[in-house]
Amino acid sequence: MVAAPWLWTRLERNELDALRDRLTTEAALVGDAVPWAEGAPLQDTCTSLSTDLGLRVTVIGTAGLVLCDSAHGGTAARVEDQSEVREALAAGRGYAVRADGPDGERVMYAAIRQAHDGATRIVRAAVPLTSVAETVAQMRWLLLCGLLLGLLVAAAVALLLARRLMRRLQRLVGFAEKLAVGESPPYIAPEQPDDVGKLEAQLGEMARRIGGTIGELRVERERLEAILRGMVEGVLVTDLSGGVVLLNARARELLALPPDASPRGRPLVELSRDPALGDLMRELAAGAGIASRDVTLRAGTGPTLQVNAARLRGADGEAFGFVLVLHDVTELRRLEVIRRDFVANVSHELRTPLTAIKGYAETLLGSAGDDRETARRFLAVIDRHSERLGRLINDLLTLSDLELGRTPMRLNAVPVAAAVDDVLQIFADPVARAGVMVDSDVAPGLPPVHADGDRLRQVLINLVDNAIKYTPAGGRVLVRGVPASGTEHAGMVEIAIEDSGIGIPAQDLPRLTERFFRVDKARSRELGGTGLGLAIVKHIVQAHGGSLAISSALGQGTTVRVFFPAAVAPVIEVRPLALVKR
Repeated sequence: MVAAPWLWTRLERNELDALRDRLTTEAALVGDAVPWAEGAPLQDTCTSLSTDLGLRVTVIGTAGLVLCDSAHGGTAARVEDQSEVREALAAGRGYAVRADGPDGERVMYAAIRQAHDGATRIVRAAVPLTSVAETVAQMRWLLLCGLLLGLLVAAAVALLLARRLMRRLQRLVGFAEKLAVGESPPYIAPEQPDDVGKLEAQLGEMARRIGGTIGELRVERERLEAILRGMVEGVLVTDLSGGVVLLNARARELLALPPDASPRGRPLVELSRDPALGDLMRELAAGAGIASRDVTLRAGTGPTLQVNAARLRGADGEAFGFVLVLHDVTELRRLEVIRRDFVANVSHELRTPLTAIKGYAETLLGSAGDDRETARRFLAVIDRHSERLGRLINDLLTLSDLELGRTPMRLNAVPVAAAVDDVLQIFADPVARAGVMVDSDVAPGLPPVHADGDRLRQVLINLVDNAIKYTPAGGRVLVRGVPASGTEHAGMVEIAIEDSGIGIPAQDLPRLTERFFRVDKARSRELGGTGLGLAIVKHIVQAHGGSLAISSALGQGTTVRVFFPAAVAPVIEVRPLALVKR
């Protein structure tokens, strides 16, 4: 297409050049054929040659006088002074193209100079360019058709090659897309040994290497996730700005995050508003390598965590994030508090009777010991405090033996009604003195419980004793035995001790089974309690695989329910008790 305009003009120029050469040759032939004589013979010869050759033949003298002209049929008395004549006179040959035809068409002139016997003349041949125009137009039409056909063929070939290349490129694009999203890409091999083929081969090799690397990374990630899932501690990793990068399920649980929440990328301060965590992050950001502190979440109502934090550093030593390890020490701190309270309570409980014993003993060693009545009264006080001290020590030893599993359990099928009757007989006199009505209601056909009979009676003694002590005169205590209801206690027997006593405040109910916990400390000591009875009851019940539940309302009484497994058939079994007694 770029060459078409040049060819377009070049065709006409070539035709004109060819025509000029032909006219020159024919002019020379005409000059050789026409006589040098002037007049009719010359004109006839010109006319004859013009007819035979299809040319206009003109012979011009040196003075520019036309000697003959085939176009006029006779000698023209006019002078030819055209450019081709002047050029031929000067150089021997001359050429010109101008519009001289009857209809204004263009005519080509070719003139040559001839000399003979000292005479000179110009022989000129002329022909219209109509045939040249037709020839050029035909050749231009052929050129245009050839160009169009070439374009069509080239377009078809280009389209075929482009489709083949596009198919290969689309396959490469699909291959790269699957590779980018982490899917397994299809097998790819070079189709042709060209640049695209080299790209296909390189992509295939890269995919194989990436697949191997991804497989290794997936295995490492699964190992890491398995380790994080199996950790008791919560693990949380942030970037330098505090945004969460990784956390395990335990950390999500400790921070009380919803299961469907996505904390990744969110600042840690959004997940936990506790200021201690914020202070810890600021300490790390300030340059501290390691930091540790105890944090109680949710304004002191959540779990207590021991948070150990450190900066994460890359191979170049630059920090790129922080890691926090969250240890749930709520139970540990609670046990520490219980231990401190236990030591303080034991010390207090032991000091009171020991102080009284020592004081009265010192008094007896003085002059007051000479008075028999005073001595007897003081000895009675010493005996009472010694008895209380002995009960306290016995209860502590019993509780310790139960927790350490040193107390053997002799399990049998124990009838509930018989055990309740035995306990109520023991309290016949205390009940009469307290003015409290005690009754039992054991459902007929109630199955026996699978328990140690002595331990079962110990549980009932402690519970009935507490009910009688804290029920005013005229009150009522009821011991009921019924099959347990609900799927949680399926296959168990429920023994409930209900009283109409003073009741227990709701805030104190969760702590009733703690050692030495008393709702009314003064009244409890006055009644001779050690503060260990319910703790022993709880451990005995748990050792039998049962459970304990206490409900109460202040001024309306208290109900204590214990659940023991029902005995299918009489069974005798001996095993250590891993929990408590009275």
